[in-house]
Amino acid sequence: MKHTFRSAASIAIATTMVALAACSGNSPEPNNSGGATATGTPPAETAAATKPAETRERVTIKLMANFNNADILPGDQAVIDKMEETLNVDLEWIVPPSTGYKEQLQLSLVSGDYADLILFPSETDDTFLNAVDEGIVIPVNSYLDQLPNIKEYTYDISWEAVQTKRDGNIYAVPRTSVARNDGFIIREDWLKNVGFEVPENREVTIDQFTEILRKFTFEDPDQNGKNDTYGFAAFLNTNKMIDPILSSQFGNLGWQKSGGGEFEYMTPMYDKNSAVYKEVLGYTQMAFKEGLVDPDSAVIDRGASNERLERGITGIRSEFAAYMPGTEERAKKIDPDADIEYLYVQDREGQLKGVAFGTATFGVWGLTNKAKEPMRALEVLEWLLSDEGWEIAKYGIEGVEYKMVNGVREYNPDVKASWRKSIVRRANDGDFFLPASAPVEQQQYLKKWVDRSIETVAFSLDQGFVPPASKEPAFMDFQLIWDETITKIMIGELPIDEFDSLLAQWYEKGGQKYVEQMNEYIKSTQQ
Repeated sequence: MKHTFRSAASIAIATTMVALAACSGNSPEPNNSGGATATGTPPAETAAATKPAETRERVTIKLMANFNNADILPGDQAVIDKMEETLNVDLEWIVPPSTGYKEQLQLSLVSGDYADLILFPSETDDTFLNAVDEGIVIPVNSYLDQLPNIKEYTYDISWEAVQTKRDGNIYAVPRTSVARNDGFIIREDWLKNVGFEVPENREVTIDQFTEILRKFTFEDPDQNGKNDTYGFAAFLNTNKMIDPILSSQFGNLGWQKSGGGEFEYMTPMYDKNSAVYKEVLGYTQMAFKEGLVDPDSAVIDRGASNERLERGITGIRSEFAAYMPGTEERAKKIDPDADIEYLYVQDREGQLKGVAFGTATFGVWGLTNKAKEPMRALEVLEWLLSDEGWEIAKYGIEGVEYKMVNGVREYNPDVKASWRKSIVRRANDGDFFLPASAPVEQQQYLKKWVDRSIETVAFSLDQGFVPPASKEPAFMDFQLIWDETITKIMIGELPIDEFDSLLAQWYEKGGQKYVEQMNEYIKSTQQ
């Protein structure tokens, strides 16, 4: 089989060439000679796509993606071999180092040397939006009826999110991320040391959660005789801000039907008639003021936050249930008695419900005008979501990553694969995230919490829509003030009531138009 992987060296050379082209002001125009038009009308090859793969001419499909590893690993090589054999294609993968992915993506688009399929960071990423506007990324509507797996295993909210221009066209295939209501990982050994017993369903009230934070901070949960622990492990998100400790638990479920006021739909963050968001900020401020939060939270990222929990500096952090085993394994290397479990926090009515993150996507696959045979390119994603492909995406190739022993997969620890789980995902299939090499009993235990996270999710009605008002200069400039003020309120540098003044300014800087446009959009989706 022919395999092509673009190396870091070749990417560096391309970067230099693009930089020179940009300096000369002669950036090439988008190539519109591909196999589909900007309106998504498919070429004649669409009809031929239904033929058996072996009867079709072999073609090369170029894909650019952001994976954790830039270099292909043996387990992934076997998966790609299978894909190429089944689909009768050669796959050319362009996988730059993840830390420089967006820069390399932008350079490839500017140079005109871009792939047939590109994995963009998100449906709201500027690189993606610009590629759509310039006709580099083309609609996929015309192909979806022949891609039943992609249609079946993608959330409706995700399809709404990639109707980028709101012109009836769908401009990408979402890489689905299972929509879920994440809870918290917690040092169970600390719970035992401070004498706190969690209910069997692993659900506690807001007051009980606060009690745990205080015990973990002030009652020497690691029993080392020192005052050196903190209850909560916060961290900076991708926007370099700290997230509130609790949010959905106070009723912050994003855009929902309004309880009254000027607008039919509203989110607590912008609701002048609701105290919910101030309560969210107030709880986080209380925790910071009492010293219940790791003081390094304002300068560390997610990974460093998890590492501090593993070292026994903090006791609780928000996390996806399926990641418990990895956290516990690393923690036990430091402290053999470390025990990591899961915890949920109920809302004030005693219910478990939390808003899903974003639009249930983890990046989007854009089909470009470079694709001479668009359907063949999209079939790569389609096949991986089929029953045959999904089995391989979840578990790998038998005889390469694992062997069957008494009906159980026994994995070879020396064979690694990270790409196969990063290309596509099925909506609502939380099993995908369970560690395949873990004992069956452990998988079944984790599955309880993963399924519970999926069952209790709520969707915000905005469906990822970004109102045009958000692009106005005054609005964008004020966002910096908004972020800074919210952070200062949460860490206790400003009083809670400062939010009232901030919200009034936000409406003056374009927020009124923002809410009006959001209401117009939501109404259009509810008909």
